[in-house]
Amino acid sequence: MTRIQSFGAVVLALCLGLIGGYLWGGHRQALIDEGRAAEVSEQHALALANAAERYREAERGGQAAVAAITAAAQQEKDNAKKQMDVLRGELRTGAVRLSVAVDAASAAAAAQAAAAGDREARADLLPAAAGRILDFALEGDDIVRDLNACIDKYHRAEQVINEAGQQ
Repeated sequence: MTRIQSFGAVVLALCLGLIGGYLWGGHRQALIDEGRAAEVSEQHALALANAAERYREAERGGQAAVAAITAAAQQEKDNAKKQMDVLRGELRTGAVRLSVAVDAASAAAAAQAAAAGDREARADLLPAAAGRILDFALEGDDIVRDLNACIDKYHRAEQVINEAGQQ
């Protein structure tokens, strides 16, 4: 081998070595990048799983709170119905009477009361009429309780969503 051939072989070997090193380094860097990407993907998957679990926990807490609100509203309605039933019973027995104010000029009884110095006379309601009035009152109260429970549930759901979003 001549010197030129020897020099050419060395240059060729050097070039092949550089190219091989470059390729190996690039392949190695690609492996490192893939490892980092896998690590980042794993971190994202873990963060997503943690967020999903926090959401599920918040949802369970929210459902329990809504159930408690519903139960409290139902208990309040039941108590009001019991009180109304007691009042109805007292109306039937005459222990309690309902009356409305009437204008003194509208009835003879009012005139007698006015002569006695009473500026306001009262007319007693029949028990059946009083019961119907109480039915309206109870129905109105139930609607108000239902609406208040709905508002409480809305606020609890809003709170759960905000808490889940902040975590």
